[in-house]
Amino acid sequence: MINHRLISPPREPNKFVKTAIEFLKKHAKRKKVFCALSGGIDSSTTYLLLKEAKINTIPVFIDHGLMRVIRGTEERDYIKKSFPEIRIIDIRKEFLPKIYGEGDAENKRKLFKAAYSDIISKVIKDENCDLLADGTILPDIEESFGVKITDLKETMSLEEEKELMDNHIDGFVKSQHNVEIEYNVEATIQPVASLTKHEIRKILEYFKVPQELIYRKAFPGPALAARIIGPVTKENLIFEKEVHDLIESAVEDFYNEKYGKTMIINDEGEQEPFQVFAAISEDVLNKKVTGLVHGKRVYEIPLLEKGDWDYNKLTSMASKLKGYARLLYELGSNSEGKYDVIIRSINSTDARTATVTDLPIKLLRDLTQKLLGFSKTKFVYFDVTPKPPATIEYV
Repeated sequence: MINHRLISPPREPNKFVKTAIEFLKKHAKRKKVFCALSGGIDSSTTYLLLKEAKINTIPVFIDHGLMRVIRGTEERDYIKKSFPEIRIIDIRKEFLPKIYGEGDAENKRKLFKAAYSDIISKVIKDENCDLLADGTILPDIEESFGVKITDLKETMSLEEEKELMDNHIDGFVKSQHNVEIEYNVEATIQPVASLTKHEIRKILEYFKVPQELIYRKAFPGPALAARIIGPVTKENLIFEKEVHDLIESAVEDFYNEKYGKTMIINDEGEQEPFQVFAAISEDVLNKKVTGLVHGKRVYEIPLLEKGDWDYNKLTSMASKLKGYARLLYELGSNSEGKYDVIIRSINSTDARTATVTDLPIKLLRDLTQKLLGFSKTKFVYFDVTPKPPATIEYV
């Protein structure tokens, strides 16, 4: 199998779309294409480009049970509003038992790789697809390969890619569920491989899609497994979906009321907030979580800070951590609870580095009271750690 990637297109949206259409026609004309459509902005842009290029495409949403709830609506129903033609494949019964009990961060990613690979391979075979298109973007490529995308060729075999990865193993940050997988197709095709999230949003603006899709928050490949620290269980998954929806919705409402949209470009040129979510754990202060030191992933326990709220002091302290992966600021507690809830909100241009969103303490206090309204909430923390030395996600 080979992989086709659009490597160095023009950055202006109208010129990019024209170049991407030429790229797609070059590699996919008169071909049948499977498109993994998660509902996020990367895969949505990929699908819209395929439609614009008039490529015969089958859009598929894989429901593995770990997708988020958005304002009370399951993601599978949410995506159907934007793309009524999408085919939904439910693998929850087969997949969830495989991930329940798995606590290792990298193993969670590998399980997702295997799940995606298996179901995609089945649909490809059943539908006689020639190609697979996905929304792999620039940070995915560079964090997996350990090199700049310009070090890749437009068309590469898996053998060439493995050799490149092996030669640059020091640059590896994390595996991606949609990188380095072999399918029974002629090739994969990745039209947005050279773009960052901000550039993806510019393309969506060009296509005039609804604002709620343009400003959709980035979501990790391993889904909510990336936000449940330690083993995933049926119980903690239900709780994570509830508190995640509460936090994401509340912060988006705050930005919408203040700025008229749920994301802004701040004075530093960052998307703010780039991501906002809940992570949960039992006794998180004694759990090793992911960090990022000198470009390498590390696993260390978090450090706790209490006392007066001082955003500048806390984030400065967190940026200089040594021996710990995160700095967590305690917002409130309930002695009868079971799960710690971590509020994570970050700003970024491309996810390779990130700063902490300076959310008003009143908003954080209000959120804390709502979270403590859940009987299962024990502690509420705000993660004040930039990337580096933390990763954005918890796997």
